[in-house]
This record gives sequence, C-alpha cells and structure tokens, in this order.
Amino acid sequence: MNCHEVIDVMEEALEGRLPAGLRAGFEEHVTACASCGTYLEQLRITHKALKNLRQPAGTSPQRKNLIEAFKKEFRRGPDRRS
Repeated sequence: MNCHEVIDVMEEALEGRLPAGLRAGFEEHVTACASCGTYLEQLRITHKALKNLRQPAGTSPQRKNLIEAFKKEFRRGPDRRS
C-alpha cells in the first residue's frame, strides 16, 4: 500500500473494520512510513477525545469534517503545511 491508500482506509482500520486482505499491507506501511505512523497516532488520539463528547462521535457531522480535514492536511505534505 502507498500513503494515499493507507489514508483512505485509516478510519476503517481504527474502527476494526479493515478487510482482512488489507490489514497486512496497512500494518506494514504504517510501521515503515514515519508520516503515516504519526498520522495514525494522531487519529487515535482524536478518536479518543471525540469519544468523550456528549454527542456520540459516530453520529457527529463534525467528526466526519474533522477526519476529512486531517486527510486533506496530511496529503498536502509536511513541506507545504503552515
């Protein structure tokens, strides 16, 4: 898997919904790629924080917007982030 493929399935991986056929490639990539490994850890922290909100995180439109913002920022790359 490459970085873009990993980003696209990271939510499913965090929620335990990643198909078995993709798990090995996902794990291999996030272990070898420091950027994706960092992104995964940031997403884990975000998931944990969102679970503490009053509204269930799974139903929050803001949750989806936040995850999409993370994906967009990550795809821009570290050299173009402000």
